[in-house]
Amino acid sequence: MFCQYCGTKNEADSRFCINCGKPLEDATEQPATQQPKEDTVTPNNSASTPHEPVVSRQAVKQQSKSKKWVPILIGGLVVLAIAVGAGFYLQKPAANTKTATSASSKQQSTQASDSESISDSEVSSSSSESVANPLWTESKKDSLQSFMADWGTEMDQDYQEYSDHHNVSLYGVDLPGDLLSGAIQTEVGGSPVTVKWSEDGVSAKADYKVVAAYSDANSGGEEDHFYLFTIHDGRPVVLIAQEGQGSTSSSIAFKETENTTLRNGFSDIIGN
Repeated sequence: MFCQYCGTKNEADSRFCINCGKPLEDATEQPATQQPKEDTVTPNNSASTPHEPVVSRQAVKQQSKSKKWVPILIGGLVVLAIAVGAGFYLQKPAANTKTATSASSKQQSTQASDSESISDSEVSSSSSESVANPLWTESKKDSLQSFMADWGTEMDQDYQEYSDHHNVSLYGVDLPGDLLSGAIQTEVGGSPVTVKWSEDGVSAKADYKVVAAYSDANSGGEEDHFYLFTIHDGRPVVLIAQEGQGSTSSSIAFKETENTTLRNGFSDIIGN
């Protein structure tokens, strides 16, 4: 008999199919028609799995060449950065040297200006002492002008005032300019002395600080006189030039005037 399930032929007295093991109760003498098995379609892994891109040898070669340029490019950037840094570093000392040179020049210029200021201060107030206690002022200058006008009339002489920037030509030189500049040596009592113009009677550094000068050289008189009104060791002194009495081509001799009116008048003006 044949199994009604799988169609296998079994012995007549068999109770179970020797092929599929199912009971043969409904077995038949003819083999059962087998149902065609459905074809099992096995999924194509190649169809479901996406294909990886195929890279050509040319593309691989180009990528390899591109990668070779990366280290070269990085190296070039490093060298450029080092060069720029070195240039900046080398420029700094030069800039510092230039700054130092400029500062030194400025300091020298300032020192030169200070020296000129000190020199100029010889004709003006340059110390707290001269400002606080001047021995000569504008009012005293005016008083001396009035005194010399009156005294000149009394002496029948016409005196003109002179200064460090207004000279009179006398004895072949310009006075008092040549004395103040040192072009002509000043002597008092036969000894060389220094004379400087002083606006306050204190600030000039000299043996005799000249505050005024008077002469009648341009009055047409028979004899010319030249006076220097000075401060010597803190006291008023009137010096008179002595032509032909110790004066030479390179020096002019002075002595303190013996005219008591002139001496006392100047002393009174300084004391007021």
